[in-house]
Amino acid sequence: MALVTIDGHTFEVPDGENVIQAAARIGIHIPHYCFHSGLPIDGNCRMCLVEVEGARGLQVACNTVLRKKVDKDGNEIPAAVVRQDTEQVRQARAGVMEFELLNHPTDCVVCDQAGECGLQDYYMTVGKYDHRSKVPKVEKRKAVPIGPMVMLDQERCILCSRCVRFVNTVTKTGELTIAGRGDKCRIEIFPGVELDNDYSGNVVDLCPVGALTSRDFRFKKRVWFLKTTPSICTGCSKGCNVLVDQDLAVVHRYRPRYNPHVNQWWMCDRGRLSYKAINDGRLKRARVAGDPAPWQKAVDTALALLRGKKFGIVVGPHASLEDLWMARALGREFEAPLWGLSWLAPGKADEWLMKSDLAPDRKGFELLGISTAEAAFRAAAPGLDALIALDVDLPSDLASGGQDAAGALAPTRGPALIALSTHETETATQAAVALPLAVAAERFATWANCDGRVQKGVPAFDPPGDALGARELLGLLAARLGKPVPADLEEVWRELGSELGITAVTFADIPLEGLPTATGAACAVSEPDTFGTGAGTIGGLPR
Repeated sequence: MALVTIDGHTFEVPDGENVIQAAARIGIHIPHYCFHSGLPIDGNCRMCLVEVEGARGLQVACNTVLRKKVDKDGNEIPAAVVRQDTEQVRQARAGVMEFELLNHPTDCVVCDQAGECGLQDYYMTVGKYDHRSKVPKVEKRKAVPIGPMVMLDQERCILCSRCVRFVNTVTKTGELTIAGRGDKCRIEIFPGVELDNDYSGNVVDLCPVGALTSRDFRFKKRVWFLKTTPSICTGCSKGCNVLVDQDLAVVHRYRPRYNPHVNQWWMCDRGRLSYKAINDGRLKRARVAGDPAPWQKAVDTALALLRGKKFGIVVGPHASLEDLWMARALGREFEAPLWGLSWLAPGKADEWLMKSDLAPDRKGFELLGISTAEAAFRAAAPGLDALIALDVDLPSDLASGGQDAAGALAPTRGPALIALSTHETETATQAAVALPLAVAAERFATWANCDGRVQKGVPAFDPPGDALGARELLGLLAARLGKPVPADLEEVWRELGSELGITAVTFADIPLEGLPTATGAACAVSEPDTFGTGAGTIGGLPR
């Protein structure tokens, strides 16, 4: 540990932190553009200038690294004594802002970054200067698509180099560079190359101004209309932490949320676009025999198919841990066989964040001891009177009356199919009863990622139409069938947490970065390189 004094406050920080990171620990934000905790230090924007006692002139805070220091008698003394709120510092920051905006276009009204732009934020807090330049602004290329995910506006770029450092040191794909000299410098892609790696969308998050914007999100919604909620990406088994940005229950984008144990500051493009599944193809109303029906009639029909009958339960890996626990409790109460299965095709994978398993909670089958034997399911299913399919799309040979020797689950043969589904799937279409479910962004629940880390989701908005959380719906069915099982979230979590080895923690107490299970792996993020110390969430400009 190292001692540091900032604006009269003396405190300890981990050895190797810089002044920006140290100041953030006591609630002091030092303005910066080019610094990011996940990237190598560049020090080119000069926005983070501070006074350091004993140093000649102002120093850049991002490259003032703090290491343990002792005097000649062996007593520890501050590694640096810093003042960041002096008149000299304020004048320097205003001067840097004037320089940054010297050739910046007056695009705020049409710029998609308006509302979360570092230039706007810092102009109001440390700028407010009188513009003195009489020289026409330098013109550069605007609205240039440089890849399937990213649009470049060279005029707005302040050359912080975050994007270049990202592709050079994190993805190591090197598509971007800074070309030209003087005021002709600009971000460029190499000839014949596109910014088309699997993590290209991260440069949009990194860009502190409107130079790199998302082609998917551009002009869909002004950011000040968006409401932001922390959540979990359900696009694969990694479970990257995200921010859900929505307005009027329509999700407009995912952004990565910092979690040092899972995804740090990043997420893949596949996961970034998976938000669309929340908006599209949802099952919103209950159905009986394929036709829309009042919710109560659909529930009564499902109960009639289950009451006094031999039924089984098959659960998909998108179901939460609470859903799996409830399904297992229901199966035990009614001696109903339970399987955890999925017929999702594997996706592209790498050694970092992208996993081939495109389901967020397959680990839950293992943690709760749920059978994944497909052969046993196929052999047993034809002998059942009814089958509850919870958040799983059955293969066509089972759901639509195919000729598979194991038997089909079409309405005209085999067990009556009761589908609890988030989306309009073939299984929901073929089911005798279909009941709509809430998705992850609409409920309180937990999921276990591929490393065994339990992570919490909270609702960003209410589910559409008749949709309910699977935990609530299973609890309702059990109670109406005469064998109630605990359905209250905290009551379920008390039992579930104990089973997972996470004791003395209520659901409300689960931190947003999640907790490792007793049977989980180390839960450490695997990444190409680590830069900085990752202290807090101070890697970027405030959003």
